[in-house]
Formats: sequence, C-alpha cells, structure tokens
Amino acid sequence: MSNPGTAAPQPTLARNAIGLPASTFQGITHMAPAAGVILGIAFIAGSAGAALPLAFFLALIICLLISFSINQLARHLPSAGGYYTYVSRSISPKIGFLTGWLYFLYDPLIPNLCTLTVAVYFSSAVQQLFGLNIPWWAYAGVVFLGLGALTYIGISLSIRTAIVFTVVEIVITMAMSLAIFIKYGVTGHDAIQSFTLAGVPKGVSGIAFGLIFGVLSYTGFESTVPLAEETKNPRFNIAWAAVLSVLVVGVYYVIFAFATTVGWGPAAAIKTLSTANTPFVTLAHNVAGGVGVAFLTLALMNSGWGCSLAGQNAVIRVFYKMGKVGVLPKALGRIHPRFKTPHVAVIFQTVLNFVVMIILGVTLGPLNGFGLLATVITVGLLFVYAAGMISVPIFYRREHPNETNLFLTYVFPIVGTLLLIPILYASVYPAPAFPLNLAPYVDLVWFLLGIAVLVYLSRTRPAELEAGAQEIFVETVGEVE
Repeated sequence: MSNPGTAAPQPTLARNAIGLPASTFQGITHMAPAAGVILGIAFIAGSAGAALPLAFFLALIICLLISFSINQLARHLPSAGGYYTYVSRSISPKIGFLTGWLYFLYDPLIPNLCTLTVAVYFSSAVQQLFGLNIPWWAYAGVVFLGLGALTYIGISLSIRTAIVFTVVEIVITMAMSLAIFIKYGVTGHDAIQSFTLAGVPKGVSGIAFGLIFGVLSYTGFESTVPLAEETKNPRFNIAWAAVLSVLVVGVYYVIFAFATTVGWGPAAAIKTLSTANTPFVTLAHNVAGGVGVAFLTLALMNSGWGCSLAGQNAVIRVFYKMGKVGVLPKALGRIHPRFKTPHVAVIFQTVLNFVVMIILGVTLGPLNGFGLLATVITVGLLFVYAAGMISVPIFYRREHPNETNLFLTYVFPIVGTLLLIPILYASVYPAPAFPLNLAPYVDLVWFLLGIAVLVYLSRTRPAELEAGAQEIFVETVGEVE
C-alpha cells in the first residue's frame, strides 16, 4: 500500500527502447531517401540544370560537417530537447529558446512537406493505372490519421514501421536506377554535365540555389537527437547515428540523381524536368511501363509515410521537453502511463497536420505548397544548424577544454557555418518566383514573433526559461550498454 503522503511517480519516456541501428534508421527515414530526390529534384533542376548529382554531393559535404557538430554535442548533452537543449546549455537559454522556436518551422511541418506532393503523385498514378479519381487530400488525411495512431502507441512500433518503409523504398529506387543505367548506358558526356558546373545553366548562383533543396533533402539526420532518452547508450549511439545516416543517404542520393539525369537526358533535364508535373511517373513508365509506375509510386508512398513518421516522432519529443520545463504549455509535457509517449503532443501535432494541409492545399495547391514549405523550412533550419555548430567550440572550451580537437571542435563547425552563408544568400537574391519568394518574409515574421514570446517568458517565467539548459538525460545504473 502506497503512502498517501508520497506523490506517485510520474511516467517517463520508454528507456532503452532502441539502439544504434534503429536510431540510424530514424535519421535515414526522416531524410526520406526516395522522396528527397523525387520531390525536390524539379526545383533543383530549375537552377542547377543537369548537375543534379553535384548538388546532392555538395549538400552531402555540408550536412556531414553539421552532423559532426551533433556528434560532439550528443556525447555530453543527451536530451529529448535536441537543438533547444544544445544551444541553451552552450550559448544561452534565450538563444536556445529562439533556436527551438525556429526549429518549429521544420519538424512540425515535415508531415505536410512529405505528404502534399506524394499525394499528387499517388492521385496521378492511380488515375493512370486504374482510372480512379482519388483526391490528394483524401490520401493526405489517411496518412495523418495513421501517423497520429502510430506515434501515440509507442516509439518501438513506429520505428519498426519506419524501417520497413525505408528498406522498401531504397530497394525499389535502386532497382530502377540500375534499370536506367542498363537501358540508356552511361556516357562521359553525361558524367561531365552531372558532376561539374558545365551542367549548370546559371553558374555558381544556380548551384547555390539548388543547394537550398539539396540541403533540405538531407534534413532529418538530426531527428535522432530527440530520441536520446529512449536510446541505449545515447552518448555513443546518438552521436554516431546522425553521421552514419548522412553517409548512407548521401551515397544513395548521388546514385539516384545521376540515374535520373541519364534517364531523362541532360539537355531535357534543364528544360523540361523542372516543369514536368510528375516527372518520375513519366520516367518510370519509359523504363518499365505500368509496372514501373506502380512500384515507383509504392516507393514514394513508403518514403512519404516514413519521413512523416520520423518527423512526428522527433517533434513531439521536443514539444514534450519544452512543455516539461514550462516554456510551452505544461500539457505538452505529459507522458501516457501505458504507452510511455507524449500523447498530448501527439494529438496537438496531428491536429496541426490537418490545419496546415487545409491552408496550403486550398490557397496554393499541394505542389506550390510544397515549394513554399521547403524554402521556409530550409531558410529557418540554416539558422538552427548554424547555432548548433557555433555551440560546439563554445561548449567544449567552457565545459570540456581537455577534450577539444582541432578539426571536430573548430574546423568542421566554422567551415560548416561559412558554407551555409551562400545558400542563405541564394534564397533571397535573386528573388525566386512566387510563392517561393514569400519564404524569407514568413521566416522573419516567425522569428520576430519568437522574440516577442521570449520577452514575455523572460518577464513571467525566467526560471522555466533557464531550465532548458539543465534538461540533460542522465542514465541510471543498468541503462548503459
């Protein structure tokens, strides 16, 4: 019988639920390998031309540098708060809050980013294959309900589901790439245009703007971080999961992007790939007929589902951590006693998915909605990544001076931050077409709103604001393997 004077223990996130392989797949799945190429390639081709593989390779270098900043911080700061905790502890709780605020332009919107255009592909493929007219919004609605159910039930089930989705999409798209190489061959001309500036019609500015969507295609590797409190030995597994996921997906992207330019044709890639409504449906049909279209659609559906699931897994844990410390509504910090999930945050995120879908789908349409979301997310995330990299030398010099390393502590973070500058510049000049040109203004308004919230919290909840820097998960005896 419990002592009536003793408070009942509060439920926590499930400990030791996943290991390094599952954590790495969380990052891979969040990057949505198939969707990362299929959904963003038209935007990249519009500015980078036939040099699609070059854009993905350069983005790989940048994201590897960013992933090593996570590697360094995760060794000492495992927390479901992710970048919010990293920056709060390293720089200041106020800057950490603003970093978390900008992060909310990213993962909360990922399910819509991964679903809007996939829904158009699905609708087009079903119409072509079976003559059925299924509205894009009906498909998206089913996806969002499924996400809510899986993330409510538990992390283990949702991660296993995401792994299955990812394996299926990679096998299908790599088989398609091999079929393209066999059918069309690979010439020296293709390789030159695909991996040099010779294939870029707009020169350096074109490849820089293409990197906006190139970097966006890799975003998600950092989603391993919010799972720290549910991961075995998080100081090692989280530290390396981000790096490994970037490397795996980077190789995949370069192969798939090169296959796309070979199958579509370098000259045509510049003129028509960027304007085609569903270019990969056309490409799959040219390679394998209706069977190719069916399998590619399955791969894209798997990719969109997996990406959305991984994104929702990550963001609900950041909501949970910020709600727990009190800088967001306390209800978001509640844990379901049976499923060990932040169930209130799951419900909030699921409702948000539907609201964003309705607003963007009605006002801009799913394709333009995807383009605007992609640009908004990337511009905001550049600041989050920069804050994380700047945190590395500050944190190590102050708290772990004996562990500093010339490359990991200084060179990688500094070079990585500098490489983000031309991408940010290219997002605003020359101004892209409507609605992509709205992205910087959306980010600016969100940032100013965050400052207003920060001022309010500084006056009304200063202790809660400071607590973000201390919310570090500490393994108990028996939890570290």
